[in-house]
Amino acid sequence: MLMKLSLFFALIFVFYHQPCLAQTRIIRVKAGEDIAQAYSPNGFYRFPQFGKATLYYKNGSANEGKLFNYNILSSNLQFIGDKGDTLELGGRENIDSVICQGTKFIFNNGFMELVNSVDSVLLLKKTTMKMETENIGAYGVPNATSSILNMRSYTTGTSVYNLTLNQDVVITDVVSWFFVDKNHEPVKANKANLLKILPAEKQEKTETWLKQNKTSFDKEADLKKLMAAISG
Repeated sequence: MLMKLSLFFALIFVFYHQPCLAQTRIIRVKAGEDIAQAYSPNGFYRFPQFGKATLYYKNGSANEGKLFNYNILSSNLQFIGDKGDTLELGGRENIDSVICQGTKFIFNNGFMELVNSVDSVLLLKKTTMKMETENIGAYGVPNATSSILNMRSYTTGTSVYNLTLNQDVVITDVVSWFFVDKNHEPVKANKANLLKILPAEKQEKTETWLKQNKTSFDKEADLKKLMAAISG
């Protein structure tokens, strides 16, 4: 038994000391609790309520008038239909970007939120979620044979605000960061990629600043400081 417990804690040590590739937040929700409200006061929505949005298409046209909100669980924008029901936005492959309640989302194999921009360089973040049921085994240790939930079945209408299950649930929330050049081609946020897409006159100054300032390319606060330094 001692050997099994030693192996268990060793695996935990290895897991938590692996290099982080993105910001990860893990939320455990007890059986019977509202899962969406455990995630945030807005449930799985980016904004507290649906609001005005403008859709810009790749062909240069634009459309507005519907009330939109971004659903983090489904990784898609939703809007209020003519009958008052909540609908998923279709035809996303034809969309260039969306400005929803003052926040810009750029579409490139999924929606990414614009956080900051300097010259031709954009800083974008993409949030993805995985939800699993979790069974607690002997000694209070989580059972590794948890099952992945089908998130799509929980994203229609406003049901995301009243989602409860009779099992404990683990939500894994991952925020990934990207730089985008003027051609809207996202690349992983790191030093090498940033220097490649910066204008030539900014590269040397930015490289010097990075040598003098410890920067994590997975932390929003550090990335915002970096963008401010580039613009200065």
